[in-house]
Amino acid sequence: MQTQISNRTTTRALQRLLIVSSLLFTVNHALAADADTSSKPASPTLRVTNPASSYGVHIGDVLSRTVIVDAPTAYQLVDSGLPKKGSKHDGIELVEVALQTKAQSDHTQYTLQLRYQVFAVSTTPGVMHLPTETLNFSHPAASATAIDIPAWGFWFSPLVTGGTSTAKKNLLPEVSTPLIDSRADRQRLGLFLTLAITSLLALLYMNADGHWLPFMGGAFARAHRQLKRLAKSSRPKTAAEEKKALVYLHQAFNQHYGANIFARDVDEFVRLRPSFKNLQPEITQFFAASNQSLYDVRARDSQQVITQLVQFSKQLRDCERGVA
Repeated sequence: MQTQISNRTTTRALQRLLIVSSLLFTVNHALAADADTSSKPASPTLRVTNPASSYGVHIGDVLSRTVIVDAPTAYQLVDSGLPKKGSKHDGIELVEVALQTKAQSDHTQYTLQLRYQVFAVSTTPGVMHLPTETLNFSHPAASATAIDIPAWGFWFSPLVTGGTSTAKKNLLPEVSTPLIDSRADRQRLGLFLTLAITSLLALLYMNADGHWLPFMGGAFARAHRQLKRLAKSSRPKTAAEEKKALVYLHQAFNQHYGANIFARDVDEFVRLRPSFKNLQPEITQFFAASNQSLYDVRARDSQQVITQLVQFSKQLRDCERGVA
């Protein structure tokens, strides 16, 4: 009986020893695996964004893809490992390669823009592929690492399926360009031109000295022209020139009045010609000065008198034209 109990105790001890040894072996193996994993450097990760549409691509179309690689700081992208601009593959040419590098705290982000142009010629739709590209990275403590950018397939569609006869059937008739209704613009343009011409004629009527327009050849307009020529002449301004200037204005007054007008007739003249009412004091003063000039023997500054008569005749001309 005691022998049986001793054998059972020994067997149990052996079982426990085997279990503990197995656990210790498992723990040591796991720790070794973790150590191997921690000693091995992390690898770069790849993200690829391909064109949004994989169908309806024609000859000459440009397809763009974006490649983003997050590489640990120790990894460096090898410039010679980039895809080569101008490389061709089955009717597809790599026309642009653009690389942007952005350093982060624990890694470097590489953003690669690739643009492909399709030059394939086909009469039937078919499947084409943007080629597989390879990026090479170097590491100071490890061997070089290559990352493959996978190929991307798309449907290539010919512009016209068939020959010339098929192309002729697919031609669309030309449509004439719709006309723009410009009636409102023409009306506005006509209105503006009318206003511009009217304004120009009004300025000419108020300021021009010529008599080639209607209502511009009045008596005072003619007297104003005569006085201006007299004032601009190179002859000395004598008492005779002054009397001639006064005669020009007297003739204009006589023509408007219909008879010889004197100082006593000014009120009657203004009553017959109301447009001159604002200048009644100046007209009265003119006749008084005219009598003094014609009948006074004292000498006066004829140059100044003629200059004043030019200004006064312009005022009379404006009243005559109804613009004063």
